[in-house]
Amino acid sequence: MNVKKLLSNNFKEITDDAVKIIRNGGIIIVPFDTVYGLICDPKNDIAVRKIFELKKRPLDKTIGLCTTSIPALETFAEINHEDFIKSHIFGPYTFVLNVKTDDFSKLCVRDGTVAVRIPNSELILNIAKHSNLVIAQTSANLSGRPTCDSVEEIKAQFKPEELEQVDLIIDWGEIEKSAPSKIFDLTGTQPVEINR
Repeated sequence: MNVKKLLSNNFKEITDDAVKIIRNGGIIIVPFDTVYGLICDPKNDIAVRKIFELKKRPLDKTIGLCTTSIPALETFAEINHEDFIKSHIFGPYTFVLNVKTDDFSKLCVRDGTVAVRIPNSELILNIAKHSNLVIAQTSANLSGRPTCDSVEEIKAQFKPEELEQVDLIIDWGEIEKSAPSKIFDLTGTQPVEINR
């Protein structure tokens, strides 16, 4: 099990390692600003399916994307409510937008839309920046189980042999508990909050 502790003096090294893994079709467990998550290249269907298998997530569901900025977002999604996104950027918000490309795994797209976050996380933003500006992301927990705020909680949910399928686990200690991100559908004339 490849676990690396994220420290101030190894940030670049771990970011570089993560980017190489993403580019090579691997999957990583990382700390987000809200919970620990799983990430991979959204254009690599095998990697995305590997995340679904690990989480035991039903294939009729999708997983979201992360990107770095509004200009990056515009490269793959249609933006109807830029002012709304600007006022919620880097917060715990997920935006449902019409997708402009067919490059992503079908497990990231539902009815022509994608769910995207721009997180308040220097680590995630750096990984995404050097991974074609977008990564696939979902919470690092078994489907139907609680989200995880620490690597210890992840190890309690998954079997050791399951975690061996993960190419890198980045340990940033315990994340302060927070509410899950709110989801807003921005495909219509007005932003609409979607209840989970």
